[in-house]
Amino acid sequence: MTQQTDSDNNDADKPSVDRTVRNRKLWEYFSRYKGWFAIGAVFLGLTNILNLAIPAYIGDAVQMMRDAVGGEGLGTVRGDLIDIGLMIIALAIGGGIARVFSRIFIFNAGRHIEFDVRNEMYSKLGTLSAKFFNGMPTGDITSRSANDVSYIRLLYAISFLHVINTTIAYSIAMSRMADISWKLTLVCLVPYPVILYFLLMIMRALFRQTKIVQAQMSDISTKVQENLGGVSVVKCYAIEDREKESFGLMNEDYYGKSMKLATIRGGMQSLMTLVAGVGTFAVLIVGTGMVIDGDLKLGAFVEFNSYVVALAFPTIAMGWVFSVWNRGLAAFDRVLEILQIEPAVLDPAPDEQRELPALIPGEKRGAVRLENVSFAYPDEDEPVLRDIDIDIEAGSTVAIVGRTGSGKTTLVKLISRLYDPTEGTVYIDGEPLPKLPLRDTRSEVGFVSQEPFLFSMTIGQNVRFGVDALEYDETVHREPPTRALLTGDKREDVSQQERIEQAVRVAGLEPDIKGFTKGLDTLVGERGVTLSGGQKQRVTIARALLVDPRILILDDALSSVDTKTEEVILDHLDELMADRTSIILTHRFNALARVDKIFVLEDGRVVEAGSHDELLAKGGTYAEMCERQRLEESLKS
Repeated sequence: MTQQTDSDNNDADKPSVDRTVRNRKLWEYFSRYKGWFAIGAVFLGLTNILNLAIPAYIGDAVQMMRDAVGGEGLGTVRGDLIDIGLMIIALAIGGGIARVFSRIFIFNAGRHIEFDVRNEMYSKLGTLSAKFFNGMPTGDITSRSANDVSYIRLLYAISFLHVINTTIAYSIAMSRMADISWKLTLVCLVPYPVILYFLLMIMRALFRQTKIVQAQMSDISTKVQENLGGVSVVKCYAIEDREKESFGLMNEDYYGKSMKLATIRGGMQSLMTLVAGVGTFAVLIVGTGMVIDGDLKLGAFVEFNSYVVALAFPTIAMGWVFSVWNRGLAAFDRVLEILQIEPAVLDPAPDEQRELPALIPGEKRGAVRLENVSFAYPDEDEPVLRDIDIDIEAGSTVAIVGRTGSGKTTLVKLISRLYDPTEGTVYIDGEPLPKLPLRDTRSEVGFVSQEPFLFSMTIGQNVRFGVDALEYDETVHREPPTRALLTGDKREDVSQQERIEQAVRVAGLEPDIKGFTKGLDTLVGERGVTLSGGQKQRVTIARALLVDPRILILDDALSSVDTKTEEVILDHLDELMADRTSIILTHRFNALARVDKIFVLEDGRVVEAGSHDELLAKGGTYAEMCERQRLEESLKS
């Protein structure tokens, strides 16, 4: 099957998984724990050998009693009957113990596979670009990585257990039944061809309906997540009733599809029960006649019938197994759709990798150059950026401005390599980005987005989030920075806790922290819900500064703070980033007089470049934007 990149997948409607690819991946997971499955299969065999030895003893006991009634009496065989009873008990206990061990090994193998698949799924998601996540609802991703992975465990554990158990049980029982009476054995098998035909039809319908139901569950998960995440918006606009009605309709649709699936499953179970029932009924009719005619001894008939009864549970269980199998395959396809996507942004080949020049105190770093860079999203006709040529000197502070939709955010995401350009090349300190190790490069760029995101942890943990990767992730080849973040602190090495406190001060968050009872240990809630917009922005600024980046990008990151606080933060950044590069994206023009150079974007092109004063004197797009903002501020005041 042709591999796709995450940029090509902009919705949840992924192409169907190739059967060969699926089978190869199914075997790959199975082969990892084939030893566990093999041991489980041995215990399943032992279980059936012990349990299916019991009917022979029951038949012997019945025949013994039948012969004794017509001969010397039951008293003469009482001791033999007791021995048979003790043997049956021993076989039952042994079979029970073997059954427990078979489930331990097989179910544990299924749990290990679930563990592996979930880890692979999470790891794969970590390699995909923002474009993928913009195109697939979070609820759908959550459903695939949680519910579907659990169904995969059942696919391996339950299906393997019952398929092997039924195969062994039928092999042992049928051979012994044929030894007793091949004629009666054929009678049992007569309904199987017809029932097998209907079984195949039901299985196809079951697979289709299972995928439909699981897709609907993903939609419900997305709906719940969106409504809970935006509950304040729902309440503010008083649309609770509409959202309840919308969810009710979606849930009703899910109920209808689930009931159809339950009906199909019920048909499957009924069919397997019919197999067991028809077989038992045929044996009773034909077998009774054979006993009466003297063609079959009573004990042999009881033994034969005991095998038929013993096969009833495996036969009925197969109906459930087919349901689990189809649900598991549908889930496996949905997970495999994610696993087979090739990341759009890749590491260079090991023999092509280059390294950024080291950060040396007193030497300027963070030069950025974009040569003939264009970028277009796969699902959009027009490019977002066109023929961009920009040179940003190492250690400088520049601003990128432009109207909404001009391509500012897309441009800085190319610098942090969240995307790769469609055409052209981006360089950092003279090295082309595609030749640099991806994670190492990103660890050198402090990116503060216009929509600050905080995790459900303490303020301190959110601030040190980036430096944790440098300390604990061996795949990131960069030492945790130790330099002080305040220019007054001349120590060469500062503890991370002190650096966190300094980052908080530089980001202008110190007065807010003092206002919290638990200070840095204050929990911020989901997505930082307990903090204001300005506080969240300053926490993310502190987080970016703590990794000591060679390039700091502020994407409208000061929009929620007042002008005075903005000035304080920018003063600190001027000192801290003196030998590093700062790139500021903003809609507010108050701070632009202090930057070294301004690039003006319009319709994805650089239309002007220069200092604040130069661009105002030019009287072009920048001057017009500044004048418009001045008038807007005057009207507000």
